[in-house]
Amino acid sequence: MGAQAACTKKQDFTLTVSPTIASLARGSTGAFGITIASVCGLTGDIGWGVALTSPSSTTGLAIHQNTYHVLLSSTHTSGGGSFTVSASQTAALTTYTLTVTARDTTLGLAHSVTASLIIDDFTLTANPTSVKVATGQTAFSTITVTGENGFSGTINYSFNEPSYVCNLQPDPVSLSSTNTSISSTLSCNFSSGTNTVNISAAPNSGSPIRSVTVTITVS
Repeated sequence: MGAQAACTKKQDFTLTVSPTIASLARGSTGAFGITIASVCGLTGDIGWGVALTSPSSTTGLAIHQNTYHVLLSSTHTSGGGSFTVSASQTAALTTYTLTVTARDTTLGLAHSVTASLIIDDFTLTANPTSVKVATGQTAFSTITVTGENGFSGTINYSFNEPSYVCNLQPDPVSLSSTNTSISSTLSCNFSSGTNTVNISAAPNSGSPIRSVTVTITVS
């Protein structure tokens, strides 16, 4: 078995982040992973961190690192770490730059990589929000979900009435870059009184959840 070829590069390490582009809705949390790998037998403790570097105002976003170091050795030539980013309900609808920096203090080596984080959202409206009908009539309201800043995905509805009283169609609905707003029809048949229908909409990920209320009065 021939001898292993000598490394022709200086000792170093590589740094990657995944994903490099991600979308995150307001009120949600997204996960990222990093990988640090040895080049030409570099060993030692590599410390790393992540920061939001643009835009200048990043109010409404919070980063949590689950790990802070990767230890490279002759038998463990690569290692990983992870961090999460949480967006509040008031986070700006824009694209943020995340910069991950790793440093080997022994040799003074440092590398940085970036990832783009798009904050998007969707809204839920009802029109009308108050309906009055006579006994025996069906009450109708238009429920509309609208994507903001490129939000895409399947939206599922739920409400607090059994299907034989209220129906909402279409459900679910799918938002995309070319289909940014979709309306569904709520139809309810109550026998009497004032009735409150609470409608919630959530993506497949489960968050965020948006809600509207329709009041139906039968007289």
